[in-house]
Amino acid sequence: MRGNSFVSVCLASVVLGLASAGEASELQVLDQDGEPLPRLVLMIDGVPPASTGPYVMDQVSRRFVPRVLVVPSGSEVTFPNSDDVRHHVYSFSPAKTFELSLFAGTDAPPVILSQPGVVVLGCNIHDSMVGYIVVTDSPRFAISDGQGNVQLPALPAGRWPVSWWHPQLADQPPQPLGELDLTQLQQLELPISYAPLAASQDDTPSLLRRYGPGGGGTDGY
Repeated sequence: MRGNSFVSVCLASVVLGLASAGEASELQVLDQDGEPLPRLVLMIDGVPPASTGPYVMDQVSRRFVPRVLVVPSGSEVTFPNSDDVRHHVYSFSPAKTFELSLFAGTDAPPVILSQPGVVVLGCNIHDSMVGYIVVTDSPRFAISDGQGNVQLPALPAGRWPVSWWHPQLADQPPQPLGELDLTQLQQLELPISYAPLAASQDDTPSLLRRYGPGGGGTDGY
């Protein structure tokens, strides 16, 4: 990821089948090799905010679910434990530092995330658990599915500032794309090469060690 440029973007659109302003639409995000990008976060500024919450980061089968969660600044996030084992969730990221001991069948107080940024999550008991919470001031946002498809919220007509983030950016901030009319696009190609963790070196363990105890690998992006 280091040395890549995050300021260029290739856009592809077609004439037919595009959404009208004010309608929800679908967009596929691709990497620079034309491969679908799962868990890609798009953030849109300058538009009215959508309804929000509740926000939940669960623990299921010793994984954070969802792997990537996006929340508006100032949101409360709850951390239920759906496993039958104890977890000790922590973050030492600059955007939020906290620790939670989570016992099966018990509730922990919600965590308030007030500062924009990327919160990298780990578990002191299960090193393979890694998750991300993207805290944003952007009023609209969406995440791509496993095929790179993004269900866009209804947007007003016009071009709006757009930024993006992906787990391969780790703790780097969202990258700006400039002003785009996403409703007029069917595909969006980004300057990043998608690399599932099984085939790439993961920076997340070093990030967790940088901010505090923990580490370990993750499941694929």
